[in-house]
Amino acid sequence: MLTHFLTFWQQWLGKPSKKNNVLIDTPTEKDLKRWAYSEWVEYQAWLFHYGFLTLQDWQQLRHDAQSWLNRPFLSVITPVFNMHPTYLRECIYSVQTQAYPHWEMCLVDDGSDNPETLACLQQLGVTDPRLRILRLPHNQGICHATNQAIAMAQGDYVVFLDHDDRLAPEALYWVAKTIVDLPQTDIIYSDRDTLSPNGYRFLHLFKPDWSPETLLSGNYLFHLMVYRRTLLKQLGGVRIGLEGSQDYDLILRAAELQPQVQHLRKVLYHWRQHGQSIALAQNAKEYIYDAGIQALQEALERRSLPAQVSENKALWRGHYRVQLRPPPLKNYRTLRLTTEPNYAQQVNQALALDNQFDFLVVFGPTLEAQDEALPELVSWLQIPEVGMVTGKVLDEQGNLLHAGLVQRPNGIPLAIYAGFPEHTPGYMAVTAIVRNLSTPHPACVAIKRSLWQDLGGLDTRYESPYALLDFALRTLHSGKRIVYTPFARFIAHDWLLPETWSAPDQQRFLNQWATWLQQGDPYYSPYLTLELADMGLNLDWSRSE
Repeated sequence: MLTHFLTFWQQWLGKPSKKNNVLIDTPTEKDLKRWAYSEWVEYQAWLFHYGFLTLQDWQQLRHDAQSWLNRPFLSVITPVFNMHPTYLRECIYSVQTQAYPHWEMCLVDDGSDNPETLACLQQLGVTDPRLRILRLPHNQGICHATNQAIAMAQGDYVVFLDHDDRLAPEALYWVAKTIVDLPQTDIIYSDRDTLSPNGYRFLHLFKPDWSPETLLSGNYLFHLMVYRRTLLKQLGGVRIGLEGSQDYDLILRAAELQPQVQHLRKVLYHWRQHGQSIALAQNAKEYIYDAGIQALQEALERRSLPAQVSENKALWRGHYRVQLRPPPLKNYRTLRLTTEPNYAQQVNQALALDNQFDFLVVFGPTLEAQDEALPELVSWLQIPEVGMVTGKVLDEQGNLLHAGLVQRPNGIPLAIYAGFPEHTPGYMAVTAIVRNLSTPHPACVAIKRSLWQDLGGLDTRYESPYALLDFALRTLHSGKRIVYTPFARFIAHDWLLPETWSAPDQQRFLNQWATWLQQGDPYYSPYLTLELADMGLNLDWSRSE
């Protein structure tokens, strides 16, 4: 497999020669090997299984693209400022070597004074007409340069690429195929990994599908990001004055227009770490985080959601906490569940007997709310598209019992990080941020009355907590979302694990939702394990595709 991968790069990049009148320099064999390897053993195994294209694969993708009747034209936009030629050339090569050929690359030099950067751009611009280069007379910042690149773009869609990063060779193919298959798409994003200072791949990010509330905790999307060009024009490009978090502000503003968003579950972008990059030195650009807070605060104000925004100090930089102003106490009631196996009946009765409140908070028999857990839970139900909210549950020793459930094909949900210490942030900080998920815990959930009415209540054919799992999937099917907040903390003195819930109800649930369950939880990557709670890589190759 590695030999085929190297052969692909050597044949495509070639010796210093012209291919389609484009001069492409030859990378060294050392570079090629470095691009092909990971510093993490498990990720290396994953890469060998999923991450390489043979030359035959690459040619097949190109042949497939050429057969399409409508081939979208893509504009890759890249602001440049004093970037080292080695990284800049590699960035541009990654576009020139795309399997999908219908693209242009708009490079805007933002007043670089590094002669090596300028010479690199000049040389490549002369030898490849697909590289459209604009040089600004003096440095005006990344937002201005990005908007200049957007203005240059002639494509149907705009692909954002930083000047020191790389695209996977098949990245534009999958973007274009998504557009061909789903022409109403407005925004596309993909999974990504990181290039270490030595050029090795690691820090994979296998992202959830479109998650608007997760976005309020930070920009989980990162790269690859692709926008319909007309949408960018409608948004007015990126906002000057929010340098460093302009991408975050852009997606927050775009989200308010209810766009059609598609997630490509493929690692199509490689984010580089080096001495001057935010990927390596989080404190190198302090203004980024101030701009992030501003972007988020203004987004909430536009949505008429009174809130305080701050950095989430328990996590690494770039994570935020939104504290929404809770509704009045009269707007919600609580239900303490009994141990009787009639979950649906208990919840339905509580919501049917009293119509003078908007939200119902359901507790397990031994659950104790900590601090401001109840106001925190119900505050997120003020977002119109959110139908249910769940919180964090700990045992008496301070270990996690619940930080969100993941649906599995067997119908028994997985409690991620169950048994881990509370302050374990987890993969992509899932235990420590407000985020979207598919399933709240039945013993810790706030339910919006209007949702309950719209869906006709919980299905009383289920006697066990599976009634809420069924209700959750009906919630998602209705277009509403579900939220987990770690800032609603509870202590449980006794706890029934999902594996102990009713076996007949499990079978009913499995029969009813088999197709959905087999497709996989949209908020959990198929490349992550469903056997363990630690969200490690899934190395069971039969499940991931």
